[in-house]
Amino acid sequence: MKARIQKLATPALAVEKKKLNQEFESRLQTEIEKTQRAAQRQYELELRAATERARITAKRDFDKQLMSVRRDSENRIKKELTQNMKLKSAQNETKLAKLQSDRERDRRRYEAESARLQGKLDDLSRKLEKQSGEQHGSEAELDLFTNLRQAFPNDRIERITRGVKGADILHEIVEGTKVVGRVVYESKNTTTWQQGFIAQAKKYQTQYETPNVIVVSRVFPAKQKGFCIVKGIPVVATQMAIPLATVVREGVVEIAKLRLSSTYSNEKSLELYEYIVGDKFCTRFREMADCIESLRDFQQKERTWHENVWHTESTIHDRIASRHREVDAHIRTIVRGTTRYESSKLSSHSKPWRELGTGIRRAV
Repeated sequence: MKARIQKLATPALAVEKKKLNQEFESRLQTEIEKTQRAAQRQYELELRAATERARITAKRDFDKQLMSVRRDSENRIKKELTQNMKLKSAQNETKLAKLQSDRERDRRRYEAESARLQGKLDDLSRKLEKQSGEQHGSEAELDLFTNLRQAFPNDRIERITRGVKGADILHEIVEGTKVVGRVVYESKNTTTWQQGFIAQAKKYQTQYETPNVIVVSRVFPAKQKGFCIVKGIPVVATQMAIPLATVVREGVVEIAKLRLSSTYSNEKSLELYEYIVGDKFCTRFREMADCIESLRDFQQKERTWHENVWHTESTIHDRIASRHREVDAHIRTIVRGTTRYESSKLSSHSKPWRELGTGIRRAV
């Protein structure tokens, strides 16, 4: 029975076994595939993790290398920059030193050239001032000489030649046929007063043996003008030179007359000189100078006033002549036969007569 049962069961078992085997293989295949998928996923995860770790490690290593390279580059660049800066600084210092040397050389050359040109300019200025001073002085001297010759035609008046040591003008006073005295003039037409003028004038007193030395100048010491006495030497303005020369001449002539009488003495000459250089004469002569200056100002104002009056009178005369010509022309027109004479024309022609009357009244 057992065998029969086994015999009957064998095909079923085989089928079942086959079925089971198929199921097993199917499940096994499923498990294998499942396991493979799980393994694949795990592998991929591990690979991804390993890759990420490798990437992070590589990045970290790269960053380290990059930082190292960057640091090395920066150090190299800094070193090169430092070297270049030192080199440039040295070059610039060399150039600057050269420029400073060139500038200093140019400055010295400029200063030397400026000094040379300034020296030439000073020389030319001195020559020009000397020429101008000599020219102006010569012109002033000539004017003084001309005025003296006109004021004293009978005296001997001469200009001292340029180059001859002496004063500018020598005035020998002649009374009758004899020379009775001398007056020496030193003309100064400068812009500044110099004390050397007086020292020079005192030398002329000895040179020409006369106390009568007069400095005729356009400039005066401080706080002085017109006329003053400086260390016994009269200093007078050009416009007052002739009045002073007249006073001195009259005194010299009077002293000469006294010489012919028994009352003459040298004290008279000394007294005359002391009077001329004294305060009383200075005061009187300054008053004369002020009066002459005031008179000249008044004459100038009077001349200006007369010129204005003459101009006004000339204008009025011209207007009278013009209106007279108009009247003559109108009369000739009437005489030649014109009979109609409109009142408007008469009125227009009467207007010039009214203007003429107004001008005459203003002039009067």
